[in-house]
Amino acid sequence: MASNEQTPLDTVLNFLESYAKRSVEGCMAAMAVSKPILLFGTNENEVFRTIDDVRQALTRDFGSMANIRLGERRNTHVESSPTLASVIVELPISFQNDENHVETLFRYALTLTLEGDQWKICSGMASVPFEAGTYSFTQ
Repeated sequence: MASNEQTPLDTVLNFLESYAKRSVEGCMAAMAVSKPILLFGTNENEVFRTIDDVRQALTRDFGSMANIRLGERRNTHVESSPTLASVIVELPISFQNDENHVETLFRYALTLTLEGDQWKICSGMASVPFEAGTYSFTQ
């Protein structure tokens, strides 16, 4: 992988590692402050437009999740220009939520912007895919 692709990927991986460590400040260090933010979480009501929205969401997540473990990345794609990068990554995650042990797959599609000499996340979305054949668009 070229260095102009590795550096934005490293930012995303550091964000994910901070998430697994339940470090709000570690996650926030990866967020852009010079551009508007738009992030979609895995729930339909998770639309984050400000740094404060992101901080509150992380605090809520970490209040209800314990023993977060990330698995090995399955699929990764990075595109990078001089000031904008796109990182798509898929990886398994497990965690404790109340009394439940959860194992699932997270997919992230993130856009990063260059702030000074550091890549920062400015937009993106997280998804948890359904098992094939288990969902329908009709009710």
